[in-house]
Amino acid sequence: NTTNLLHLLRSGMTSQAMNYTVPSTKYTPEHTRYGMPQNGVALPATRYTIHEWTGSNANQYLTSSTERTSSNNLRLEAERLRCETADRTRRTQNDINVKLQDRIDNITYWKTEVDRQLQKTDQEIANLMSSKKQLEQAHVATQLPHEVATTCLKHREGRLSIDLVHDDVEVQLLKEVEMIENIQALLQQRILESDRQLSELRHCKSNLEMDLKDKCTSYGLDSRCAGLSNGSLGMSLHNNSVKIDPKSATPVSYEAFSHDNITNAEKQRVSSCRQRELNEHTMHQTSNDLHKQAETVNESFRIRTKEMIVAKTNLEENLNQTCLEIGSMNENIAALKEAIRLKESPMRVAHMRLNTRSYRPNIELVRDPVQYGLVEEVAQITDSIEALGSKLNESNAKLRNLESNKKALEEDIAVKTNSLNIDQSQCLRLRKTLVWRRHEINF
Repeated sequence: NTTNLLHLLRSGMTSQAMNYTVPSTKYTPEHTRYGMPQNGVALPATRYTIHEWTGSNANQYLTSSTERTSSNNLRLEAERLRCETADRTRRTQNDINVKLQDRIDNITYWKTEVDRQLQKTDQEIANLMSSKKQLEQAHVATQLPHEVATTCLKHREGRLSIDLVHDDVEVQLLKEVEMIENIQALLQQRILESDRQLSELRHCKSNLEMDLKDKCTSYGLDSRCAGLSNGSLGMSLHNNSVKIDPKSATPVSYEAFSHDNITNAEKQRVSSCRQRELNEHTMHQTSNDLHKQAETVNESFRIRTKEMIVAKTNLEENLNQTCLEIGSMNENIAALKEAIRLKESPMRVAHMRLNTRSYRPNIELVRDPVQYGLVEEVAQITDSIEALGSKLNESNAKLRNLESNKKALEEDIAVKTNSLNIDQSQCLRLRKTLVWRRHEINF
């Protein structure tokens, strides 16, 4: 059996050798003659045969050979595994380095895009704030024209009598006040719209800033990771980090997040540009409308002033003519009075003659031509005095009418003078401030 086992070992039949079992027989003192007591001396309890000894040695040879073979195989397998794992680890690490660099490039790209969008959004916020400031300045600038127009209306309430008319100047002033109030409401609406758009832009800016901040942090961390090597110092194991967070973002959701932020920022910038264009159009249109209406009001003032000057001139001419006529009438009245006075002497003469001739005696008291002539003379003088008296009364009445007309003319001239003073000295002078400050009202 030992010979066969050695032969199997030499021939390389390890598996058969390992399955070979050396028979083992234990002999006790009762079954071997060597274990029987001799001469009363007790021998050791256990004894092995040469066959057992040889088998034990063969078994040790076999075990030793098997262990060496297993160890050799294990070494070969360990060497292969070492080379394989080293190569796999190297390839994996190289692949991770490439992926890290790709990730860094990807972060750099999105960081650049987000930063560019952030700068554009910042610029658009500044542009819209400038547009809003212009709107606010335009709104403030409308206060002066509104104050001037309302003040002119208040001043023109000081017109008197017949001059307190609802003329074209008043119509245009009321239209100007209404237009300015509508412009102020429209400008205020544009300011509120700009505020809402600024809020949207600032929200986009906040999202972009947060995204850029996160990308800068991620860029720094991944750059730090890319700089690590097997020879780097201060490295340690972090078992808690060796996991995939199910709540973390995927590359698709990562890019979609930045893409959505960029898209939303671009959308809000387009809306902001439209808002600025609308603001500019509103300011340009309202400025033109306001200036056009201001010119219309001023033209109405000029026309109305000319009309009042002509009316006042005509009144003054009529007053002068009336005054001349009053003077002539006074002369006429004086002449009539003098004419009536001059009739007194002829009347006395005629009466005296008639009275004297009434003393003629008897038949001498005849109705001769003289008598008829004297009676006719008295009647004629009486008619003349009555006619002159009637003309004197008419002249006095006409004089009173002329005096009344003169007073009316003077009052009307005073009314016109007051109206001219209001329109020229107060309203037009006040409206000249709009011309001097046109650059402030020009939105």
